[in-house]
Amino acid sequence: MALNNDDETHESIFFPLYDKILNYWFPPEDYDVSPHWSIPDIEQSADSTINFVIAHNQHPLLLVEIKPPSDFQLASGRSVAIAEVIHHLHEIGPSNQHADRLYAISAIGKRWRACYTLKGTNSTGCQPVKGVAAVTSLKSDHPECWNPDITSDDSWVALKGIVETIKGYVAEVAE
Repeated sequence: MALNNDDETHESIFFPLYDKILNYWFPPEDYDVSPHWSIPDIEQSADSTINFVIAHNQHPLLLVEIKPPSDFQLASGRSVAIAEVIHHLHEIGPSNQHADRLYAISAIGKRWRACYTLKGTNSTGCQPVKGVAAVTSLKSDHPECWNPDITSDDSWVALKGIVETIKGYVAEVAE
């Protein structure tokens, strides 16, 4: 199956997997799971569209960028994936006035890593989210800085921590 092929060069085959995971954690009655979300107030280009955005009341809470597994084989592919989500946090972070943290996940096939920026700030204060990876780093492209298979039990627990934090922000707004 292509989902386990590290030579796969098309990220689109992973969209259904991440769509299922995101809709599981963020049910549509409470959240918007928006595929191919365009960043508001940015000149439209390939860099201004994000693969998935989780939002509540039109406020982004989680950004998800997906790359094909073949990108993981080269340090440059991993570096580009990291830089892309940090760049998105830089563009969107200053307008985030609704949650203490704006999260971003960079996924290369089933491997993933997460980072965040604080309310109202750009990426200069960006921090990595500690997960199950052997090493935690914001910008290192080393393979040990990536969490394993997003469908693994350890990754599921790490992702659950991010989800619970985000859901806590939404609960605060509802009160």
